[in-house]
Amino acid sequence: MRVGKLVVGVLTVLAVSWGAHSSLSPQKEVAQSAPADSEPSISPTSAPPTTTVASRAAAAAPTPSPATQAAEDAARQGLTVMFTWYPTTDRTQNDAYGRARDWLTDSLAQRMIVDARTERGPSVQWAHWAEQQTKVIADVSIECSDCPEDTDAVIHRVATIKQTAVPDSGTNTVEPDTTVWVTIVQEDDRWLIDEIRY
Repeated sequence: MRVGKLVVGVLTVLAVSWGAHSSLSPQKEVAQSAPADSEPSISPTSAPPTTTVASRAAAAAPTPSPATQAAEDAARQGLTVMFTWYPTTDRTQNDAYGRARDWLTDSLAQRMIVDARTERGPSVQWAHWAEQQTKVIADVSIECSDCPEDTDAVIHRVATIKQTAVPDSGTNTVEPDTTVWVTIVQEDDRWLIDEIRY
């Protein structure tokens, strides 16, 4: 009789345990699966502050003074004219130096504008460009890398000249780029290129 009661008691305990487990288990599974199924929440403060960083970088970049900008513009314009060539009509690059005369000091102009007849003649590349009716276009960027400090009358800059040869059909990049160090001086309220070093 005791054995029968013991068996009934064990079965009752098992039934109650199984019922409790079956009623609680789905909730536990839902609770565990909910975070995986839902979108991860992103706090507004965790997003990278790109706008703030960009605005700080823009604020940190120094704004060039009107004098500095005028000097750099003069150097850019003068070098663009100087390195834009028309081999079909130009005898040598000296013709381009002549066209850039308005952006050069007298001393630099005298050194650079040489009579083409005193030279040995155009290069093979120049002759090839002339045959193809090619013009060579210059794109000049002005930078300041380890430049001496600007003064009211003298500014030093580094210029990178990229040239593109444009024949009757297609375009070709002239390699390599040309890098020059330029000195720009103020004369009679104008900024002029006073020195070019390769």
